[in-house]
Amino acid sequence: MNLLHPPFVHFVVALPVVALFSQFTFLVTKDKSYSKAAFRIIAFAFLVSIFAVLGGINDAQRIMEDNTILQEGVAFLSSHKTFGFIVVVALFATTLTKWFAISKESALLENISLFLIIVTLLGALYQGRSGGELVYRYSAGIDSEIVIQRMNEQNLK
Repeated sequence: MNLLHPPFVHFVVALPVVALFSQFTFLVTKDKSYSKAAFRIIAFAFLVSIFAVLGGINDAQRIMEDNTILQEGVAFLSSHKTFGFIVVVALFATTLTKWFAISKESALLENISLFLIIVTLLGALYQGRSGGELVYRYSAGIDSEIVIQRMNEQNLK
């Protein structure tokens, strides 16, 4: 199964980590280039998150149509989808706040940006763990023959 979602989500998890280090460096050194770098990085994470969500919606539809998920995972897939939208909104809010912090040269907004980057990073990490659980626990997107084999193994237990 050729999935669109996985290549994008890795950036959504990794880029906020880099933005966090850049923001910390700015707060310590007061060098504005680090603040601008954090903005660019978090803005790119936001843009990539849109592709991750669009890919996720497409992949979820294919997974449901092809029945390549254990039945217990369907509700989990739905909550993963909902939380994905929350992460995108958090990335947007973080990007916007960071932009205002740079535009207004506001120390308060820079500190709020740091907090939002941390919250967004934690949300993305949770979402990544949730996606892994969909694949490894509920067989989402795994070939149907393997899913049938796993279902038979579960029924034997």
